[in-house]
Amino acid sequence: MHASSAGRVLAAALLMIVACATSAIVSALLIRGANAYTDGHRRVTAQVVRVLRPPVAAARSAPLPAAVVEVVWTGRDGRTHTGRTVAASGHRAGDRLTLWVDAGEEPAPGPSPTAMVVVVAVIAGPAAAGGLWTAGLLVRSGRRAWTARRAVARWEGEWRTITARGR
Repeated sequence: MHASSAGRVLAAALLMIVACATSAIVSALLIRGANAYTDGHRRVTAQVVRVLRPPVAAARSAPLPAAVVEVVWTGRDGRTHTGRTVAASGHRAGDRLTLWVDAGEEPAPGPSPTAMVVVVAVIAGPAAAGGLWTAGLLVRSGRRAWTARRAVARWEGEWRTITARGR
C-alpha cells in the first residue's frame, strides 16, 4: 500500500469515527431533552373559544391548512387560562383540542417528534465529519500556499543576489 493511500484510509477511518461519535452524542442529548420535556410542560384539553383569521406567518406549510385559535383550559391551580395557538383550520368554536402548555400555563409547542430526533442525529455525524474534512483541506491548502510563498521569496532573494553580482 502506498503511503498516500494509507494516509487516506486513516483519514477516512478517523472521519467515520468522528461521524459516529457525533451522531451518538447528539442523539443522546436530543433524547435527554425529549425525556425532560414533560418536566416543564404538560398536555391539557382545551376548548376553542373562537377561530381567528390566520395571519401570514401562521399560513405556513402544514399537513392541513392552519388557523390561529383562541382556547381556554383549566390550569393546575384550578383557574381558567386562555391563550392562542395554531391548530388545524377545521376547528370551530366549542371544539376540544389537546395542546401543550409550559410551567407558566402558556401554550407551547409540543416535544420534538421522534423522526426529527433521528434525522437530526443522523445528519449531525456526517455534517461534523464534513466540517472536519473541510477544515483539514483548508489547513492543507494554507500550508501549501505558505510553503510556495516562502519558496518564491527565497528564489527571488537568490535571483537578486545573482543579478547584483553580475553587474
